[in-house]
Amino acid sequence: MESQGLVDAPPLLAIEEVTKQFPGVRAIDRANMEVASGEIVALVGANGAGKSTLVQILAGIHAHGSYEGRLVLNGQDFRPSSVAEAEAAGIVMIPQEVNVALDLSVGQNIFLNREPTKFGIIDWTRMFVDARAALGLFGVALDVTKQMADLDPANRQLVTVVRALSKNARLLILDEPTSLLTENETRRLLGYMRQIRSKGVSCIFVSHRLAEVFAIADRIVVMRDGKIRRSHIPSETTPGEIVRDMVGAVSLEVEAGEAVPDGRVALEVRDLCVYDWAQPDRLRVSGVNFELRRGEILGLFGLVGAGCPEIAMAIFGASKGRRTGTIYVDGQQRDIDGPIAAIACGLGLITGDRRDSLALDLSIADNLVLASLDSVCNRGVLDVTTKYLETHRYMDRLKIRAPSPDSAVRTLSGGNQQKVLVARWLKANVRTLIMDQPTRGVDVAARAEIYRLARDLAKSGHAILLISSESEELLKLCDRFLVIRGGRVVGDLGRNAVTEEGLIHMAAGSR
Repeated sequence: MESQGLVDAPPLLAIEEVTKQFPGVRAIDRANMEVASGEIVALVGANGAGKSTLVQILAGIHAHGSYEGRLVLNGQDFRPSSVAEAEAAGIVMIPQEVNVALDLSVGQNIFLNREPTKFGIIDWTRMFVDARAALGLFGVALDVTKQMADLDPANRQLVTVVRALSKNARLLILDEPTSLLTENETRRLLGYMRQIRSKGVSCIFVSHRLAEVFAIADRIVVMRDGKIRRSHIPSETTPGEIVRDMVGAVSLEVEAGEAVPDGRVALEVRDLCVYDWAQPDRLRVSGVNFELRRGEILGLFGLVGAGCPEIAMAIFGASKGRRTGTIYVDGQQRDIDGPIAAIACGLGLITGDRRDSLALDLSIADNLVLASLDSVCNRGVLDVTTKYLETHRYMDRLKIRAPSPDSAVRTLSGGNQQKVLVARWLKANVRTLIMDQPTRGVDVAARAEIYRLARDLAKSGHAILLISSESEELLKLCDRFLVIRGGRVVGDLGRNAVTEEGLIHMAAGSR
């Protein structure tokens, strides 16, 4: 794929010898890169490669003066000191983590801080008319008066995309924009990116999903260890070559799932029902039954809104809505009325949004021991030496990249944040682990490490309930599959009785 009008045209954006230093680490090392008008550049690399830092510099999050080097926009020096200045110049960024005002409406979120006015007051009629028009361009059918809190994560992400596109950007930066989207929503987003490219708008597309990268990019730029390693034309390279540039000599092979049944049921769920917290009479999950055995990875698959996250939260005692049903852990009926009770039963949960589980402003060490404080205390007093020894041990075991155990979790890449969560539950010695989208927003190397870790845990007798929206991931890792549709189990399938196409058709109800 080649974009039009790129040959011999001056670049819209030029990045010249940009270097960004944080305490103890050089995040960007003399980066040079250009983006032409109407070009889609995919920026790829392992977690910690420097992608997020680089696009944050362009978006004004890291102000001019906090880094070395030069930015040139349309032939002029570009020195944004804030996000507002970058947006005024035509560079708009959609961050990886969905950032919306939950207590405001869809229309208010689209025009937040730039509301249309009439005689000095907000023109609500015009705002909602313009919001409907913006959503219509993207093909999104949402009630613009509905509160964001009432939307599912995928629709919240779509609103942030529409909000950014409505700002008349000359350069749109999308950092993992499809991580919460369904396959159809992703296709719609990529289609709209092609439309805006034809109008001369450029995009920097940060993604770990190489299929999307090859489908949409005019060029693929690879970063590793803070450096821009190479630029590829998609038609002249392969995903394997891109991965090798991203991770070097790291092996990404993972052993296929092999159940190791020993007869012991680790988790049994009987007639689980979960009600909507906002509409108490509405069932989100209805009559779910299953067993999970030691040494088994059980995949839970459903489309957005099917109820998979609600099942995970209900088992862990963290459901917002009312829950009924019976849960047995290691053969004993348990009254799990909250996360503390779940942990006491030997259950751990990695949530679909890691921000729900991490204390982002605390250190790696503090986050790691949150679920096992008793093990690092002596007569009620924190044993700091033990805490740091344990943190170093798990950082080494899971290859958590950070300057020190005192590094704030907020400063870590998405993959390293996810590994801190895994380390927390290993430290807490849980025997049954619920993993909801454990590889969302992580690079191929970190993903392979999480796969290996899951298989190693299963081999050692742990039981894992794995929820993923990626059917390919489940097929690669799981021993058995539960398919959820409309809050109910519509399929309980063994590894040899399922295909990727079959899973998707069953989840969609098209067969």
